[in-house]
Amino acid sequence: MSARIEIKGVARKFGSNEVLRGVDLSVSAGELLGIVGPNGGGKSTLLMLMAGLLRPTSGTITVCGIAAERLALESAGKVGLVLAKPGLYPLLTGWENLIYFGGLYGLSDADVRKGAAESLQRFDLMEHMDKRTSGWSTGMQQKLSLVRALLLKPEVLLFDEPAANLDPVAADMMYQELRSRAEAGLACVLVTHDLHAAQRYCDRVVFVQVQIQREVKPQAQATPEDAQLLSVWKEVVA
Repeated sequence: MSARIEIKGVARKFGSNEVLRGVDLSVSAGELLGIVGPNGGGKSTLLMLMAGLLRPTSGTITVCGIAAERLALESAGKVGLVLAKPGLYPLLTGWENLIYFGGLYGLSDADVRKGAAESLQRFDLMEHMDKRTSGWSTGMQQKLSLVRALLLKPEVLLFDEPAANLDPVAADMMYQELRSRAEAGLACVLVTHDLHAAQRYCDRVVFVQVQIQREVKPQAQATPEDAQLLSVWKEVVA
């Protein structure tokens, strides 16, 4: 599979605080990459750099052949981003949230409704779409944030702790959806503290603590109880 994300020699500082240093990494189409590490280790910063929401202090990041910092200008639809907080407008209905977002990228009301229908049905959200999202559960809101990210048919999906506030059933559904999107050919990146989920769903897992400290390919047919990544975690962050 071809690489959709290429990161070469990337560093990022905030003032004198060095958050990332010398990061080299690639993510291919059809792959789900997990990024784990301690708080403050640079995981979310690395994801924001991939999304083009931050610029590297040095080094380069290309996404689908485009410099990441130029994605918003040249091809914003190539990347879908899902964060721990859904980021919906609570006084708007589900449809109004999607239509507003789609309109920012030139999609008509009809385009949004047609493009979102399959995902909304799969996530059991369709019957709620005419209700304000302020009354939705956190799991429902997070599912809608994923539908929103998929509206523009991205080639890359970036997830930053998408299941952090979800119950186990909703979290598992989110991870399974991410896994299925990778198998459908998207390049997917998951930042998470959930080592069991990383073990179970990811093709590769990198441990980030300013630098990439270690890369692991989880064991085939791993189960949530497997402790492989936990043992590596203890070794890396000790």
